[in-house]
Amino acid sequence: MIKRVRDLIPARRDVLKLGSLSLLGAFADTALWPPKLRAAGRSNPRGTARFAIVVEAAGAISHVDTFDFKENEGTPDDIDVRQINNELYLSHRLFPELSTEMDKVDVVRTFKSHEVVHFRGEYYTRAGRPLNPAQAAEIPPVGSIIASELESARRESDTFPTYISCNLGSSALPTGFLHPRFSGLDINAKAGAGSVSAEGDALAALEERFRLLKELDEVMSEGRKGRGRNIESFHDFQEDAYRILGDTRWPTALTMADADKERYGDSSVGLGCLLARNLVQADAGTRFIHVKHAGWDHHKNIFTKPDGGHYQHCNDLDRGVANLLRDLAATPSPREGVGTLLDETMVVVATEFGRVPGPLNGVAGRHHYNQTYVGLFAGGGVQGGRIIGKTDATGEHCVETGWKYGMQIKTENIYASVYSALGIDWRKEIKDTPSRRVYRYVDPLGATEPCIDDEIKELFV
Repeated sequence: MIKRVRDLIPARRDVLKLGSLSLLGAFADTALWPPKLRAAGRSNPRGTARFAIVVEAAGAISHVDTFDFKENEGTPDDIDVRQINNELYLSHRLFPELSTEMDKVDVVRTFKSHEVVHFRGEYYTRAGRPLNPAQAAEIPPVGSIIASELESARRESDTFPTYISCNLGSSALPTGFLHPRFSGLDINAKAGAGSVSAEGDALAALEERFRLLKELDEVMSEGRKGRGRNIESFHDFQEDAYRILGDTRWPTALTMADADKERYGDSSVGLGCLLARNLVQADAGTRFIHVKHAGWDHHKNIFTKPDGGHYQHCNDLDRGVANLLRDLAATPSPREGVGTLLDETMVVVATEFGRVPGPLNGVAGRHHYNQTYVGLFAGGGVQGGRIIGKTDATGEHCVETGWKYGMQIKTENIYASVYSALGIDWRKEIKDTPSRRVYRYVDPLGATEPCIDDEIKELFV
């Protein structure tokens, strides 16, 4: 009986979704590679990080109940707020573990969003710019931009995709005008990630069939000329999958030990942060990881159930992010002259907007609010332990922006900072898009008002 590769390698269809949406949704016939780039200005990127991890609190975390705490009529009696430093008060009930790690973290309190509804807000968080329906099909996610920029830095030993996301599923954005090879590999952490490598007979069978496939491709290559980039794109995915399956580091990165799951928490964000740690430790080519933590949309019952609402979501985020920071800070960097993996990994907790300050609404929750909200930054050159920006006594209005500009900080500035840390010129432009509209890595023309196309310098100095 002839053995087939699928008989020898465990199936993980629910765990690994190798860029199918990105591949099918991209401009496969006109994908830009290489794109025509031009510098729009001297941004002087810092290059303080090799990796970046963005944890997305999807649904909007309540800033006034968490990292910009303001006591109000909705504050529960058991929240146990403690002073962390002169400017930071944090609930020990919600964040018992992060409370001990805030010396590593900068809290930015004066974000303002162009958006106030979830679909547009989540798109904004992943694309780094507001949704423009006229251009949406050609706009890549930030991770794909990073993958294209860092392509030249990939080593022969780098088999993992540059961009990996976690828990995005069908909401993953296609690569737009970029080549499909820069799409993200999305992993569903809760589906039970495990080994997907090929060993022994499985590897031998895989190598033989891949050799035969390449021979067949060579024979048929003449007949494929002029058919666009679709087939070329599929070949790229085949090559990537083949290299991953033969790399023993891959199952190690996907393995989540029981002791680690106990620390990080068996939640989507806990497992996502654990996976992100493993990918950084593997140093096998992945440079940008986006972890989605869904369910923060607490219009009602935000503090009604002690095992649900903000209690549960804050505790899950707390365990995942705190242990990610601890483990990276405790792991020496393999590079000479660099301290730890946290020193070369920028970690960001982002959300699409905030929630209405003041008393809770009629159903014990908080609705959407985009005038002020928070973001967290650590590692990769971030100094840590500081508060950037200030709101009024209720958390409703910005009092001090926290940086040299009078305009409030926006999601665009998160990614300018990430690009800067990774050594990417965030003021680059791509001018030969399918629509012929210039694509700017950080676009100063927002949906509702202009924004500053600059990094948050105060994080680093």
